[in-house]
Amino acid sequence: MRGLMVGLAVGAVLGVGAAPAQDLSKYPDWSGQWLRIGSGSFDPGKPPGRGQQAPLTEEYQAILEASLAEIAAGGQGNNPMGRCLPPGLPRTMINYEGMETVITPATTYILLLEPMDQIRRIYTDGRNWPQNIMPAFLGYSIGHWEDTDGDDRYDTLLIETRSLKLPRSYDSSGMPFHKDGQAVVKERIALDKNDANILRDEITIIDHALTRPWTVTRSYRRERNAVWFEMVCSEDNRQIRIGSENYYLGADDRLMPTRKDQPPPDLTYFGQARK
Repeated sequence: MRGLMVGLAVGAVLGVGAAPAQDLSKYPDWSGQWLRIGSGSFDPGKPPGRGQQAPLTEEYQAILEASLAEIAAGGQGNNPMGRCLPPGLPRTMINYEGMETVITPATTYILLLEPMDQIRRIYTDGRNWPQNIMPAFLGYSIGHWEDTDGDDRYDTLLIETRSLKLPRSYDSSGMPFHKDGQAVVKERIALDKNDANILRDEITIIDHALTRPWTVTRSYRRERNAVWFEMVCSEDNRQIRIGSENYYLGADDRLMPTRKDQPPPDLTYFGQARK
């Protein structure tokens, strides 16, 4: 999939058949592999869990507290990635395994080598918001480029993303989003002014589970001689969710509990007496 998308994007840049090649001289050089700087918590500058100091409403702080309690007992809490669901936005920008960008005038692609190989498409062709958007874990993103230093070259990509699908959490602690699915994510992505091998993503979330918009900045360092590898979350996923319970598949391929006194799954349809 990654090779196909890069091929399509490069084809768009170079031109196909009689189509003229597109002029990319006005756009920044974001080539190479970008690896995260900092922790895997949503705000890399703060401790995990409660230490993130997410401005959650009382109702949604209670959801976080319940998630942390379940994790402490051995479960997954409010962490959809524990059962191989995609991280979605903005969590995917934690950038678990490395990312790549492909810039064309009409669309910027952000290719994320995390356990789901997610592909972001940011439309920069001047389109308006569609009337109806099917929700997706990465949502629907419209962006535009800015020249902030007046050198007649773009340097900053501004993005707004809507129609984000649930369930999602900010990170593995289970910090929740509002159940109404109306969250909006705004980003400002640019190279560091003093180091062209550092990329900054200022992320602002507007969500009804928050008492105010929440802004964090994530940073990435460039690896020009990249080594890419395949990540398939479901290939050997040992976390299993049955009904409302999370279980674990042990090394002997037997189902195990994840916390003390956890009830076993319902065996009604196996036609055998429980032991």
